[in-house]
Amino acid sequence: MIKKHRILKPSTLALAAGIALTCISSPAIGDQVVLRDGTVYEGTVISESRREVIIETEVHGISTRMTLNARDVRSVTRTPLTATPSSTINTPTNTLSIPKNDAEDDADKPILKREGYQLLMEVPLTGTFGEAIYPLSVANSLEWAVENGVTDVVFRINSGGGALWCANDMVAIMKDYRSKVNMHMLIESAISASIWPSFNCHTITMAPGSDFGGAVGYTMNDTGSAEVDLKMNSIMSAKLESTADANGYSGYLVRAMILSKAAVYAYKEHGEWKFSDSTEGLPRNYEVIDGPDTVLTLTAKQAIKYGIVDAMEEGNTLEEWAQVQGIEKWDSVGDIGHEIAERDNKKCKSLQKRLDATLTSFRSDMLDYNADNRISQRGAAMQSMKRHLGMYKRIMMQAESMSMPSIVDGYEDAIDVVYWEQEIETNLARLRRYKRMGP
Repeated sequence: MIKKHRILKPSTLALAAGIALTCISSPAIGDQVVLRDGTVYEGTVISESRREVIIETEVHGISTRMTLNARDVRSVTRTPLTATPSSTINTPTNTLSIPKNDAEDDADKPILKREGYQLLMEVPLTGTFGEAIYPLSVANSLEWAVENGVTDVVFRINSGGGALWCANDMVAIMKDYRSKVNMHMLIESAISASIWPSFNCHTITMAPGSDFGGAVGYTMNDTGSAEVDLKMNSIMSAKLESTADANGYSGYLVRAMILSKAAVYAYKEHGEWKFSDSTEGLPRNYEVIDGPDTVLTLTAKQAIKYGIVDAMEEGNTLEEWAQVQGIEKWDSVGDIGHEIAERDNKKCKSLQKRLDATLTSFRSDMLDYNADNRISQRGAAMQSMKRHLGMYKRIMMQAESMSMPSIVDGYEDAIDVVYWEQEIETNLARLRRYKRMGP
């Protein structure tokens, strides 16, 4: 089930830089920064963050330090850092802790990456999007991964879907990190909105007994307009189809997962399975993966049979996932991804509860304000409205800094701040004049 807030609008806010800790690492020789206009700088990358990239390079033979706007940067390639292999680094579980807000001294950071080994980090996506899973946990997990030399982040997903705003913000974050770290989705269950981040990963692997798809969305408004929902799903499908195709997945599958009228058929060509959304021109022995009257939910057995995504025939551990991916030498960062997710999801859930409670209280004050003709009682209601209005504004700023720009968009029209600030101040001024006049 995809739940969409009734006033949700497309995100126009950039992801808040306040949550992105600057990624400082020891200078590496031979680093390369490529700008979107094709300009290439070679030298030593001093630091890299969501806002800027600082590189020491030479311009006309003169050594200089340049600060580049991150929006202008297409890619950053660093010379890999290596460390002397040590038996104490293999699969650490108790030596790591959640990163603090204050930047740590590089000398104090543990060396986790061994030469010739891939460093894996597992991050759970468990529960409902926008209720138990929030984008901040993905942002901070990926930031930690980049800062600490993680090569592969494995998202373990078990979700029945949820709020589309949450999936959209999560995908926006993942796109920012796509060139910095390999991202993988290990599916135990990914239904509805939860398919969005899956198609934005470098690989998708389905565990035994897992399911994947069923992503029909609907609006949460009073009319529940079928026409509006159909248009919304069509837009969603086109957007995700494009992403899937760009990342090497079949857009036909995405379309069938979102639109009930869409179909997908499989046929063999030169011994390999191919896919089509129509039977026209297909050989007689084609197979129906999903017909035109249903919404596709892919099973692990289908994934194995048709080779649609990677699939695990037995077990769902990180070790077995690595075997499926052909990764022989690897280390794990332990439970750090789970710890970050637990902390950040709890923090975001608390903020959203405060936001909903503030809106409820403000609307209750409005009823009191409109229902009572006694100026003293209306004054009490206005004072309470003023307090809740200030709280609403503070929470909205916090939400933006916690990687939830779409929830800010979705709630920004819940209260007409400009109108009510003027209305409250005007009426409070009248009340003060009335009290000065006396009985």
